[in-house]
Amino acid sequence: FCNFHRSINQKDVYITSIEEYDKKINLLRNTGGNQLLLQGGLHPKLNIDFYTSLFSQLKDLYPDIILHALEPPEIVHLSKLSGFSYREVLEKLHEAGLDSLPGAGAEILDNEIRKKISPGKCSADEWLEVMRQAHKLNLLTTATMMYGHIESEEHRIAHLIKIRNLQAEKPEDSTGFISFIPWTFQYENTVL
Repeated sequence: FCNFHRSINQKDVYITSIEEYDKKINLLRNTGGNQLLLQGGLHPKLNIDFYTSLFSQLKDLYPDIILHALEPPEIVHLSKLSGFSYREVLEKLHEAGLDSLPGAGAEILDNEIRKKISPGKCSADEWLEVMRQAHKLNLLTTATMMYGHIESEEHRIAHLIKIRNLQAEKPEDSTGFISFIPWTFQYENTVL
């Protein structure tokens, strides 16, 4: 469904350089912003070391920037590449500068729907487990739902219940989800 997906061999694939981050962060600061949303997809060659190095560099250059980075499918992907558990991946990223975890990649938290619309991403159960581990580490998180594609109203309700239940089980000293963002499916330039 994702119209900005690229395979590794496409000519418009890129990896943002530190110099480009510098320009983007300066623009962000000049407009009064202080949080950087960073999502990189499921790159087959960018491992945990790449992201810990990047986060450390960004925090060294801009210690006051809030780094809201890497959605649960990316954490699952890094876990598979590295052999580390979700918790270990999150701990390493947090030590390197990760402040909070975006809830993107949730789509609809139903495995049958996910197999049809995003077969390359993690399962609903994996998405929920990454967030569970983030809450145990007291990382702030957000939750999303992308609707308006092939799901039913029942799928939407079940999705909301799963988010609510996960928030209810968070440790007492953890904030858990700080926002819920629903967005409509954008069909332009997609297979769906």
